[in-house]
Amino acid sequence: MKKALFVLGMVSLAFLAALPCWSTGQQAQPAQTGPVTLSFYRYSNVAHNRYMLPLLDAFAAEYPNIKISSVEVSAGGFEAMTTKVLLGLAAGTPPDVTEVGYNFIKTHVESGSSIVLDPLMKSDSRFKKANLIPAMLDLGIVDGKQYLLPLGTSTPMMFLNKDLFLKVGLDPNKPPRTWKQIEEAAQTLKNAGYEGVIWSWTTTGNWIFQTMVECAGGQIADDNATEIGFNKQAGIATMEYLSSLVKKGLMKVTDQVVPTFVLGNLGMVILSSFNRVDIPAQAKFGVIMATIPTPTGGTPKLPAGGKGLMMFAKGAAQQSASWDLMRFITEEKASRIVADNSGYTELFVKIDDMVTKGQKVAAQKNAFGELIHEYISPTDGRVAII
Repeated sequence: MKKALFVLGMVSLAFLAALPCWSTGQQAQPAQTGPVTLSFYRYSNVAHNRYMLPLLDAFAAEYPNIKISSVEVSAGGFEAMTTKVLLGLAAGTPPDVTEVGYNFIKTHVESGSSIVLDPLMKSDSRFKKANLIPAMLDLGIVDGKQYLLPLGTSTPMMFLNKDLFLKVGLDPNKPPRTWKQIEEAAQTLKNAGYEGVIWSWTTTGNWIFQTMVECAGGQIADDNATEIGFNKQAGIATMEYLSSLVKKGLMKVTDQVVPTFVLGNLGMVILSSFNRVDIPAQAKFGVIMATIPTPTGGTPKLPAGGKGLMMFAKGAAQQSASWDLMRFITEEKASRIVADNSGYTELFVKIDDMVTKGQKVAAQKNAFGELIHEYISPTDGRVAII
């Protein structure tokens, strides 16, 4: 289950994050100077490679004695990544550094081999905690200890094919706000010979399904993750809604959501805001991005998705080189690479912060580093969830 967060409006919550670590109580050692090869498990597809490859190139230029050996997982989401890491741990050959989906942090911690980050964060003066967004940093804490530092965080978002909306007489500037309005728009699209909508409920961790259940007033599981909750009224209503869309021919069942949408025959898709750079780059039509619809049109509860890095390196040389990589990714130059080449957005608030109406809470930049959108709090209040 993804960590439950709430956003002020529609924010792809995110970035300025990454990763340090060291064994509990162990002090930072001088960086090694001899050649070292690090094994790095990472998720690989077009969207993720768009920022990760230039990030690794920049690291290689600054640290020529450290070679990154990437082990790529391109299918199966973070479930497949977690399985690969756990198999490596069982065989005694874990990765030095690995990407981890937020919903699998506890799984890795419970393996007993992940490294607590707090000692190094406190003892190494070269590490600048101020480079990290506090709300994002909090996502990697388990039982009061920092095990993961986030590389990026996103939330569910709706994408519209502007051209199709105009062709069938729908107003793309007034996107559907309720589940019923989604169904009605999908029916209009179908009647005109197009495909209606895809709720990307198969996303890793059933993230979109979780979002729908929480927006309907339910939970996937209780707060301790010991009892399921999606078998109650909100979960059943959500599944019945999705099932009805499929039965009426308004929603295709596929895990190839982005490729299906960018072909240009689908009107609406609900998936990660991370795709708001990649989808417009691939599409040959206008793309409108909007807040995810809810059952009644109210403010959505959006669980944070995304990933961070955890460390499993053994031995002083591997740990020292791993730390060089982690510290590099927290630095401004690395942050800019990720922000400029992904759909992640910089967040300026954290959970429990008091905000005032008109306060800037997040910002999005384009590939040139230019500000393209600022997110403003619509009212006074407290940030209950991010």
